Amino acid sequence: MNGSDGRVRVTGGVVVTADHRAETLDVVVEAGRIVDLVRPGGAGDPHAATIDASGCLIAPGLIDLQLNGGWGHDFTSDPASIADVAAHLPATGVTAFLATIVTSSVGHRGRALRALAALDTETPGATVLGLHFEGPFISPERAGAHRRDLIGAPDAAELATWTGDRGLALVTLAPEMPGALAAIAQLTAAGVVVSAGHTACSADEFAAARAAGLTMVTHLYNAMAPFGHRQPGPIGATLADPDVFAGVICDGIHVDPVAVGMAWRALGANRLILVTDAVAALGLGEGPVRLGGGTVDVTAAGVRTGTGVLAGSNLALDQAVRNLIAFTGCTAIDAIRCATTNPADALGL
Repeated sequence: MNGSDGRVRVTGGVVVTADHRAETLDVVVEAGRIVDLVRPGGAGDPHAATIDASGCLIAPGLIDLQLNGGWGHDFTSDPASIADVAAHLPATGVTAFLATIVTSSVGHRGRALRALAALDTETPGATVLGLHFEGPFISPERAGAHRRDLIGAPDAAELATWTGDRGLALVTLAPEMPGALAAIAQLTAAGVVVSAGHTACSADEFAAARAAGLTMVTHLYNAMAPFGHRQPGPIGATLADPDVFAGVICDGIHVDPVAVGMAWRALGANRLILVTDAVAALGLGEGPVRLGGGTVDVTAAGVRTGTGVLAGSNLALDQAVRNLIAFTGCTAIDAIRCATTNPADALGL
């Protein structure tokens, strides 16, 4: 998606460059794309409008790999709303995202794929990079707010349609589920990134999944077996792995700031990915909102089901960047990398 026309020169700001440095540069944008970075000063472009960014960082657009909806819209129950949410996202710094479909029926997943195919790519707003199927191939023991009655492996006919060329970019599954390793190999061969999540897998099962092609972990710590020094499980396996990417919901509710700091020390600026797991509550105040086929409540204690289980967030990704800086003391450049370069690298962009 785009929607920006004409030539604009952004002046006075400190630019976070692609090689993760900060330089005082002017940014020239034309038809919604950066076309040049130039030293400040000298003759201006008489045909370009200017934006004064003095005192600001000019950062790449943020990428959210786990977004369930926002501004009252839920992608699982209403995938036609993806474009409406995309129009709001640039105000939170997000210029690209994956529309996440939680555990639901095969009909819901089919509707989401058709809605993605029907999107008008010229509509203003953030770019939709594809879909993220979070479930149904997850552990009933670690379902979180997902509907347990809909959890299970997709049949072979449906799984054959889960391909990158149909717009499916990411699948979250539990590596310990029967048939998961074969599914990981099939999905990666079809151009889909596979992530471990909602899982009680052992470290050995995690290693087997990695060997089959799994390259990412969905919302580290949340909806997974806890770490133990004799049973490290998915958390220990992730933090010990030298290459796997891991998403973290950095709102201070899903993960304690100390645990965020532990993940930061283990994963570093190259592998930690900031995600929001935001639901329809994003952009709204407190009160009930839809999630999948049900309703959740938004309070100061987060987004929760009627039984108090966390069910996504109302976190904006730009705030997650600020939180990572506050929780870990990392630089703004490193925090921005966790919401730009890292998610792009995880998708192979």
